[in-house]
Amino acid sequence: MSEPSRARQGVYAVVSIAGTEESRTTKAIPTAEYRSLVSQFFLRFCVAVTLCVIFLMVGELISYRRDFRQAGDMMDPMINKTGVSSASAEREYWRQWDAAHRYTYHPYVLWRHRPFQGSMINVSENGVRRTSHIQCDEPSFTIWMFGDSSMWGTGATDDETIPSYLASDYDREGRRVCVVNYGEAGWENTQEVIELMEQLKHGPHKPNVVIFYDGGTEAFNAYQSHRADTPTNYTSFEKYLDNWSTQQMPGFSYLQQTNTYRLLDKEAGKLSRGHKSEKSSAIADDEVEALAGSIMQNYQQNMDIVELLAQHYGFRAIFTWYPVIVVGHKRLTPYEKHAVEESEQDFPGITRIYRAAYFHCEETHRPNLYYLGDVFDHQNGWLFLGNSHLKPEGNRIVAERLFRILEHPTQLNTKKKMTRRTGGERQQVRAKPA
Repeated sequence: MSEPSRARQGVYAVVSIAGTEESRTTKAIPTAEYRSLVSQFFLRFCVAVTLCVIFLMVGELISYRRDFRQAGDMMDPMINKTGVSSASAEREYWRQWDAAHRYTYHPYVLWRHRPFQGSMINVSENGVRRTSHIQCDEPSFTIWMFGDSSMWGTGATDDETIPSYLASDYDREGRRVCVVNYGEAGWENTQEVIELMEQLKHGPHKPNVVIFYDGGTEAFNAYQSHRADTPTNYTSFEKYLDNWSTQQMPGFSYLQQTNTYRLLDKEAGKLSRGHKSEKSSAIADDEVEALAGSIMQNYQQNMDIVELLAQHYGFRAIFTWYPVIVVGHKRLTPYEKHAVEESEQDFPGITRIYRAAYFHCEETHRPNLYYLGDVFDHQNGWLFLGNSHLKPEGNRIVAERLFRILEHPTQLNTKKKMTRRTGGERQQVRAKPA
């Protein structure tokens, strides 16, 4: 081989070797950069996830600390604790009330209070609140009492509920009595009738008297769902059951159960209601009248069912509509006036529904239906806690009226017939829109 050929081959070899080295270097550089980029990505991803978790925890804490209203609180929509004094006994009562304010599913009637034991509030394993001054271990005159939280005794200790005061009235007369408080927060009359049927089927003893204490929840639920004969929070139950199958499927629907989501949804609802407030408060007269009429029609149909049960089981059925703050002619205290204003602000138009429904009740002529909307007409003191719950003094007055209904029904019926037309005319004036 000639010298020039060898020289050219050597050059090619050097170039080839150099090219190979350069190729290796070129391939090595992207691999290193890729690993570096992946490492940076995972680092930033971990930081982002950590920040998201921190923000979620902060959001959950803020949502919880802002006293977010739980679903169960709507069972007592009209309770108002702004006037709670600094007395240790009263503070302890509301602490126990908050602790006892928990519910569990109950067949057919949807919910009942969970068992609770305290110095002021006690609820049995069956969800029945304790009644004082009773003798149920031996055969005695038995009274079953049904109603909502006003009957259950929101705002009162076990000794200060309407059933306990009624039992004490019999005790002072030297008569043995067994009073059972089947009242439950948020119940309307249809739930009470169903519970009555269940107790008649399964209860060891049958009652001599069954008392229903209604009115407020019937009106509030009709306002809430725009129709009569629905349980409290009907739309929430409906929404939950409609979405139940979806929640069982894989996905992110569980995020809707977080406090942050609920708080945001609550604030969005406030904004939506803000735009609709004028429309809500301007509820038409014919709609108010239609709701009030359907409330009383449904109530009387329930009365017919209970009267058939009374004939079969041999008990006396009594139906009463309890006092509410916006009905009747009681002179309201400053606290009670504030409660009325707050109620109308939270539920625009609710006052007119109450007054129209109670007017229909007052004008309904049935021998076992008693209108108690005027029981506080001559009272000037502070009796109401919110729209329908009562202080112990108010429960005492109501219990005395119920005792007279039980023991002297003829006198009360005669008085009711004499004053019905005058009272109805007064109520009709108040039922008109302002």
